[in-house]
Amino acid sequence: MKNVFLFLEAALETVPAEIARHPAIKADARRRKKKPYEIILDDSKHHSAMKNLRNREKRGRPDILHHSLLLLLDSPASEDFEIYIHTIHGTIIYVNSRTRLPRNYNRFIGLMEDLFKKREIVANNEVLLKVTNLDLEDVVLGREVIVLSEKGEFGEEYLREAFKRNFAVCVGAFPHGDFSEGVIRKLKDSKFVSLGPISYTSLYVTSKILCVYERIRTAKNN
Repeated sequence: MKNVFLFLEAALETVPAEIARHPAIKADARRRKKKPYEIILDDSKHHSAMKNLRNREKRGRPDILHHSLLLLLDSPASEDFEIYIHTIHGTIIYVNSRTRLPRNYNRFIGLMEDLFKKREIVANNEVLLKVTNLDLEDVVLGREVIVLSEKGEFGEEYLREAFKRNFAVCVGAFPHGDFSEGVIRKLKDSKFVSLGPISYTSLYVTSKILCVYERIRTAKNN
């Protein structure tokens, strides 16, 4: 059984119905020759439309996921993981560790829009990305679950020991705020681990996890 790398509550979603008729959304959709509900919500383009959205501080930042995924997939250690994205609305997306994502942000957005529309992306008869019917509990089942949070009870030394066992490591992929109560309930038996007294970016946390894990992986293989 492989370890799991899970991006939690990723700020990745298509434009919600309540703002689909906003002028900023309609103009962007028209420019890209797509329907408003087919495009990915992006704060840099749709800021004026998002002002009254619930949990707006956690939404519309797919760039966070893009950067973190590129870093993870660039690592040789990615082959040790089952990789999943848990979106802010609870959708679970499978990411094949052999996937080579577009490094260009706009192309990445186009790929995510295709994924939400087609439900899976396939190349050379291999599924690279897939919107699944899984729940959080299904993804982490049978593994020691580690959630990275500045409010964690455990420190980095806990990671070094946990990474020697079978684990699922979870990183928030949203810009501001805390994990939702629903996510915390589903992961109630997890170990919450802090890397320090301040809030770190998702990219930094992903990098730190890979550094710790790769050292353990190298020692194990030597």
